[in-house]
Amino acid sequence: MSLLQRLSDMAIFARVVESGSFTQAAIALGMSKGAVSKAIARLEQHLAVRLLQRTTRQLKLSSEGQAFFAYCQQVVRQADQAEHHLAELRDEPVGTIRISVAVTYGSKVIAPLIPELLQRYPKLQLELDLNDKIIDLVADEVDLGIRFGKLPSSSLIARKLTHLPIVLVASPAYLAAYGVPQHPNDLVHHLCISTNSGGPESCWEFLENGKVLQVHTSGPFHTNSNRAAKPTVLSGMGLMFVTRYQVEEELQAGLLVQVLADYMPKPLPVHLVYPHRTHMKAGLKLVLQYLQGKIGDS
Repeated sequence: MSLLQRLSDMAIFARVVESGSFTQAAIALGMSKGAVSKAIARLEQHLAVRLLQRTTRQLKLSSEGQAFFAYCQQVVRQADQAEHHLAELRDEPVGTIRISVAVTYGSKVIAPLIPELLQRYPKLQLELDLNDKIIDLVADEVDLGIRFGKLPSSSLIARKLTHLPIVLVASPAYLAAYGVPQHPNDLVHHLCISTNSGGPESCWEFLENGKVLQVHTSGPFHTNSNRAAKPTVLSGMGLMFVTRYQVEEELQAGLLVQVLADYMPKPLPVHLVYPHRTHMKAGLKLVLQYLQGKIGDS
């Protein structure tokens, strides 16, 4: 039997074992069931051993078949890795890259960068999933996630992208009516718009002389969305803690004013996270490099 025939039959044998059925293996490989049976017979004849114990209900590996299956899996895996490696060498990445990111950051920061990337690489396709919930990248078959804050322990690979400064803002009308807080403790006498999961009464954290200072705040409105809170703050109904990029335009236009700038907590870290893979898609590598070049801290 030629080497080429042997390698082909080994791949067929591996698929039969993985699927547990000659029929399912034939469907997966686009072959007839008879062709699959002949491949297994050729291997058994060549090796002079029985690889599979066949019954009407199931397939069972012999001890020799179990040992041989491990080698077949390795051969198939190395062939797949070779293909992935060749794909990485392409000058023009192709295929689809799925990105998951929070709604506001994805809309304001990531989405405006997509047109240039697609113009550079027209064979690349992107799917941008805007979702404020943390999803399972592996289960949902997502190539890249953009995560904020401290990362939990996981098997994901993380690359630091940037930091987002945090600001406390209010409208000029609110500050004229209620005064400008001079210290975080002054906020107990102010209307504070809550945008976290803690409810209308929240604990806001500041930094004073390098130490964390916690202040319990309350106000007339609570929401889990900074976008939903912004109109209330713009109308003069209170103060809001928010990452600066979300209110940059309003700050520049004078519609909002930053207060207590000397007491702000550390900027929020942003990471690019992706499943660990021996061979990364060429398109994913390109997207990582592009986002780090456009957004990454210098």
